[in-house]
Amino acid sequence: MAIPQQGAHPRHCKATIEDYHMLDFSERLNTSSYVNVVFEPEEEEVAAMGLRVNLADQTVYPESFKMHNDTLNMIAKLWNCPKPEDFDAYGCYAGAGTVGSTEACLLAGLALKFRWRAWYAKKHGMDADQVRGVYPNLVISTMFQAAWEKLFKYMDIQPRFVTPTYTTFTLDPSKLKEHIDDKTIGVVCIMGNHYGGQYDPVWDVDKVLDQINKEQGFQVGIHVDGASGGFIAPFQTGLPAWDFRLKNVLSISASGHKFGNSCCGTGWVVWRQRKELSEHVAISVSYLGGNADSYTLNFSRPAQGVYVQFYKLLRLGMEGYQEQVENQMVVAEFIREGLAAMTKDGKKVFELLDAVGKSEQKICLPVVTAMLNPELELDFDDIDLQHVIAQGHWYVSGYHMSMHHPITEKTMPLFTDQSPEQAMFRVVVKNNLTMKMADHLLREVDAAVKFLIEHGKGFQHKKPKTAKGTPQKLAC
Repeated sequence: MAIPQQGAHPRHCKATIEDYHMLDFSERLNTSSYVNVVFEPEEEEVAAMGLRVNLADQTVYPESFKMHNDTLNMIAKLWNCPKPEDFDAYGCYAGAGTVGSTEACLLAGLALKFRWRAWYAKKHGMDADQVRGVYPNLVISTMFQAAWEKLFKYMDIQPRFVTPTYTTFTLDPSKLKEHIDDKTIGVVCIMGNHYGGQYDPVWDVDKVLDQINKEQGFQVGIHVDGASGGFIAPFQTGLPAWDFRLKNVLSISASGHKFGNSCCGTGWVVWRQRKELSEHVAISVSYLGGNADSYTLNFSRPAQGVYVQFYKLLRLGMEGYQEQVENQMVVAEFIREGLAAMTKDGKKVFELLDAVGKSEQKICLPVVTAMLNPELELDFDDIDLQHVIAQGHWYVSGYHMSMHHPITEKTMPLFTDQSPEQAMFRVVVKNNLTMKMADHLLREVDAAVKFLIEHGKGFQHKKPKTAKGTPQKLAC
């Protein structure tokens, strides 16, 4: 397609775009993605207002940037960040609004790298050029999101993976000692992995790092990847401290556009302090008529994400967010119980894999994850199931238990105790998934299972399946 020679009428342009959009899956029936898709009319008006504001130009739009800082302060307090010593000088906590949690993770990873580099150079008596030749590493579980793959590839950081069991989906703190050395810049704990919604035990990792740092003389800290859990965990009771209440937590990131309920492209990163952390990624900008610090990887960006996030925080308040979380967990449990009730020949059709279905630690994201029961030895897998469910308009994400190593590109298993060819699927319960819709989804799942059992190996979907053992890219 090329740019047309002549322009067209506005109605024609809009109709053409509507045609493209109409052929997509319905946003509300997409249970694969975590991204919020429901907005009040006032939110859409606020978003349109923000489209005209370049948030990078702080001198021209000072009140919009104050709104950014006010939003940042609310989120920092939500995560129990201690008030920094320089708060009065800056008027805000150390942090930034970002383009999704990907940019937030990259910034946090860079801050950890530069912090480590200064420590390592001093320890080994190196100058700035010498220490740049040392290849650092970051410890993370195989449940990582795509943002970290970008960090490893783009920023010359070696991934050191802790592979979990499929009964937990979480990082095992007892294995940290064998992965950490004096080139380790930090440990990433995932608060709500995108596969099953489980929380890494940040509270136990913090204790183990205390011991390792004391014994080895290291200063290894924690980044909490709260892409999904950053706006869920604060509103759940019975969860141990996972945020800045733990002294080794140096930074936390989250997607505002997921359970923060902002619009797509909204993210946040908060650091414990500027010294030795966010100061490493701050750039002073003066050519727009004033002097301001920029903490982001790119520069110009519209303000609509900040506008909508600020609106949502005011609109819902603490009680509103808590009510939403409680409602989502109830709907998730309804779906979980519905899947558990499906049987064939006296055996369960599905094995539940999420925290509620499998783990001892039951507090998690509103996500339902399962796989077809291997004991049934069915002629189809979870990817086939995904395709047939899609015929009922629902999009449910099925994928294999494998990943590509970010550096070597070799296929790796996600778990220590499951074949990379084994498949599974997940249902993300967002605030737009009502109980009535969940009931319809369960009926579609049941109908899809019966259809596949009836057709067996004779079923061929028009869209070819990904080869077994090949990792699939998950929607964020």
